Amino acid sequence: MIELDVTAHWVTLFDDEVAAALVSLVDCAVDDGGTLGYSEPLTPDEAASFVANLRRRVEAGEAHVLLGRVCGVPAMMAVLALNGMHNCRHRAEICKGIVHPSFRGRRLVEMALKQLVKRAESLGIEQLILDVREGSRAHALWKRFGFSTYGVLHDYARIDGRTYRGHFMVQAVGSLRTRLGLDKHTHWINETENLHA
Repeated sequence: MIELDVTAHWVTLFDDEVAAALVSLVDCAVDDGGTLGYSEPLTPDEAASFVANLRRRVEAGEAHVLLGRVCGVPAMMAVLALNGMHNCRHRAEICKGIVHPSFRGRRLVEMALKQLVKRAESLGIEQLILDVREGSRAHALWKRFGFSTYGVLHDYARIDGRTYRGHFMVQAVGSLRTRLGLDKHTHWINETENLHA
């Protein structure tokens, strides 16, 4: 496999370029049948609202947004949403995890998860949760990376009159660290990390 230039950084500035990259990733995932809460690509108003909400949450310290590029092309994103309740600060939610279809099979999910683990550990987070539509490609992926179901909602999503079940999944950060083969003393880079696919 040809080695590609892969970079990933935690978004702190939501300029037009970053906004366009995030929206393009959501749209390509929806076009490819992804399950992100949207059945069609974002309208301009939806796109603006989506980016504005992410910006607000990041600026408020409520979420962290990871954006990855392959040779400069937007290729991956993930959102780590923190829990603001005092008794629940040990857990965070992984949401809006996306890999561009053109870059599947390049271990970008594994790379993103490693960055999520490092960021979670730096924030004192010990548990990661997520929810996903049953039987989807994402559901199989999360199971492969060790997430287990702790609850099922039968009326999770409704698309074109059809109801889908959803799985609520969990994994300890330490367990995911071990599964990913991360060295305990791996250096964490604050802003940008060069990776290789």
